Amino acid sequence: MAGAAGTVTGIRLSTNEIFSTPRGPQAPVTSLSFFSSSGSNDPFDTLKVYAGCWDKSIWQYTFGRATESAAGRTVIDVKNWSAHSDFVKCLLVVHRPNKPPVLVSGGADGTICFWDLEGKKLGFVQPQCRGIECLVTDPLSSDGSPIIFVSTSQREIFYFVLPDFESDTAAKVALSEPILVHDTSVYRLFFDGDGDLWTASADKTAKHLVRDEAWRSDTTLQHPDFVRDVVVHDQYGWVLTACRDEEIRVWNRSTGDLYHVFTGHNEEVTGLAISRNLLISISIDSTMRRWSLEPRALQKAVEEARNPKLLEQEPEPTMDLGLTAEEEAELEAMMVSEEDESLERMALDEQ
Repeated sequence: MAGAAGTVTGIRLSTNEIFSTPRGPQAPVTSLSFFSSSGSNDPFDTLKVYAGCWDKSIWQYTFGRATESAAGRTVIDVKNWSAHSDFVKCLLVVHRPNKPPVLVSGGADGTICFWDLEGKKLGFVQPQCRGIECLVTDPLSSDGSPIIFVSTSQREIFYFVLPDFESDTAAKVALSEPILVHDTSVYRLFFDGDGDLWTASADKTAKHLVRDEAWRSDTTLQHPDFVRDVVVHDQYGWVLTACRDEEIRVWNRSTGDLYHVFTGHNEEVTGLAISRNLLISISIDSTMRRWSLEPRALQKAVEEARNPKLLEQEPEPTMDLGLTAEEEAELEAMMVSEEDESLERMALDEQ
């Protein structure tokens, strides 16, 4: 998890064990991407975690070999490099067969930059927008010519083929014509198991874009506030959305009907992830929460929402992050600053 206190925190879901990286950034961390050498020729089985930061730089944490200890791995190196002229908002490690991976970064300065894994700049492209919000790899594109989709703070969605920087050091990135289905910022992009694209936007909607119909939108999920993230559970056919109104919504993918609303966060929900049958959510309230998507558990949640008395004997679980009083005060101050900055930027995006 990327934290406003400048740390990267991991949690082992099976045991709730928590560990954090050494604090490097002195500003909020906005995004994470990962590279593992496991299965490659690297005898040390290293893991590299890349963190985008408000300080305009990318931080690299190198972890040693995995162990059975509580933390699992030990940080053996930390470094950073200047990446953008404004906040680094999103990161993506792109794997290529028989070629070195490429790290792609997007900034609030409207620039997409390309790096090798040690911070050497390979190139950049500017889509002529205020900010880059999200970067994802098209899962149906060729491994040898991966296609990257990018969303912006001015409503556009572009895609491009990642150049072969090794054979052409002056490689040019050719952006597609923009896909225009939203009215303002597109915060997240998510590909489902069919290769179709789901989007989350500040125009208070999440949408389904159909690949075989030139990315035409055929489903619109309306929300009362900004939609910050969207993910899909393909097995059960659920679309999950995170909203600024503090709620997480469960939608029937086939019909577009709202099935359930998860309530528990007391601030804006900013991110979602799926791990098997668990939905993981993070929020400005400084908590991470887990929600079961297993059919029986979800049905029980629906029944409890209809009849709140069923919850009276079930105390809400808590999670102790192990922070000192001084660290909690510092974290709270940074979260307030981050929220004020985010609201100011959102207001600009809506103009």
